[in-house]
Amino acid sequence: MTDLLRDRAATDVAVRPLRSDDVVEGEQLAWDALEGAGRRYGFDMGVRDAERIAFAQERMRYLLTTDPDGCFVAEQDGEVVGVALALRRGSLWFLSLLTVREGLQGAGIGRRLLDPAVAYGSDCSAAMICASPDPKALRRYGQAGFALHAGFEATGQPRRDRLPGGLGVRDGDWDTDRELADELITARRGEPYGADLDWCRARGMRLIVRDGIGRDDRAVALLNESRIAMLAATSDDAAVRTLWTAIAQAGPADHVRIPYLHSRQQWALGVALEAGLSLSPSDALATRGDLLVPPSPYLPSGILG
Repeated sequence: MTDLLRDRAATDVAVRPLRSDDVVEGEQLAWDALEGAGRRYGFDMGVRDAERIAFAQERMRYLLTTDPDGCFVAEQDGEVVGVALALRRGSLWFLSLLTVREGLQGAGIGRRLLDPAVAYGSDCSAAMICASPDPKALRRYGQAGFALHAGFEATGQPRRDRLPGGLGVRDGDWDTDRELADELITARRGEPYGADLDWCRARGMRLIVRDGIGRDDRAVALLNESRIAMLAATSDDAAVRTLWTAIAQAGPADHVRIPYLHSRQQWALGVALEAGLSLSPSDALATRGDLLVPPSPYLPSGILG
């Protein structure tokens, strides 16, 4: 970006609340920006198809419904050039999305979006961000007082001959296992998903459950096709069994994706390596307050925390 364009981007942008008629434009902007970041920093966004577009738009509309005071856009000349989505669940604040249009990054727009999004959770005692490896974004989060935890993403087609048996993990029942899921999620991140579980269910995510012997042998996971969308457990052993099951449930031709693997998740890194998945330095975790030390065994949702 030239200095002239950078100066213009810094002065001609207005930050305002997200509206429902911004969703289509905001989703396209977010995809383009993340795809560009992927090319620069070595992660693959995959195929943009009608299903993924619908999912991303539904995610924005959902958070606009649950957290209208945490959703913002940056606007320039009547066009959306940045989006920030933040949610609050009790004492927990989570940044679900922060993105700026390709070509306008580095002009201060991200900071202007992040400031009101962070202020939305100013009285929350815990905060978390699932971050891309974009250095500009990581700098913003660090300057906002977040501890930065370098992470990995595990991807690839699993070695099915290495999948162990006797894992003791079953398909969950969204009605009868809901209380267990929220109990385990709360134990790890401090607050339940609550109504967010209904949204996950409506989006077609699968629930799997480990309810072994005793309270220290339980786990739940959400699967969004071949992506591990969330995992919470009371012990590393229960988490390992559940992660193996999630990997096993991917079809023979599917490529599994496990994001946000940081250094406290050696149990998950070990499973990924044994399953023959590739590890890439990629996703990072930023935490603050009561979550300054990242929760484990816990794999967060990049959308809901």
